[in-house]
Amino acid sequence: MASIVSICNLALSNLGKQNINALSEPTAEARACNQFYEHTRDLLLEGYPWRFAGKTLSLAELTNDKPGAWKNAYRRPNDCLKVRWVRREYSTVDPCPQTLQQEITNPYDIEGETIYCNLSPAFLRYTCRIVDPSKFSPLFVEALSWHLSVKLAMPLTRDPKIRADAFQLAMRTQAAAEMADANEVRETSDHESEFVEGRSEFHGHGHSLPRGWVP
Repeated sequence: MASIVSICNLALSNLGKQNINALSEPTAEARACNQFYEHTRDLLLEGYPWRFAGKTLSLAELTNDKPGAWKNAYRRPNDCLKVRWVRREYSTVDPCPQTLQQEITNPYDIEGETIYCNLSPAFLRYTCRIVDPSKFSPLFVEALSWHLSVKLAMPLTRDPKIRADAFQLAMRTQAAAEMADANEVRETSDHESEFVEGRSEFHGHGHSLPRGWVP
């Protein structure tokens, strides 16, 4: 199971540096990890709609200070790194990316901690700040460790070539992680489609549903 220290040690090992036992250690390695870890994690989370970082909730309404431009104002969640979409109905399905028609149908604007839109109620699908590394996929951990290596390279090695090599591996591992995440979404979608088709065929042959079944 991944931890912050274990991810930092992967990044340090990528650079051939000494491992640490805690971010509070009085060493150059620990200080650099402490400086760059959270920023690097949030950048990687925000850059792609990771399945494990998706969250949907009903927005809390605020007093609308722009009634001439928008019908409603809502509070942006504290753990929201990036808005994926705002809709009237609850859903956990991510359009990636959201189509232009969907943006036109459900427009929104963000200013500071306020989300403006024309929907009531309004549900927000967003990328949340995941602070528990045990929730990261193994490929995400690998990508994060290499991206952290890029940040650590110059402070700890002063070698531009080491940084450039780490950057190439960071991009490669990130692409692999994104592909695995996208394939997982497609596999889930295909399974749901087969389930729906199976139910339709079941109904089409005149079968009745078992007692207690909720369609």
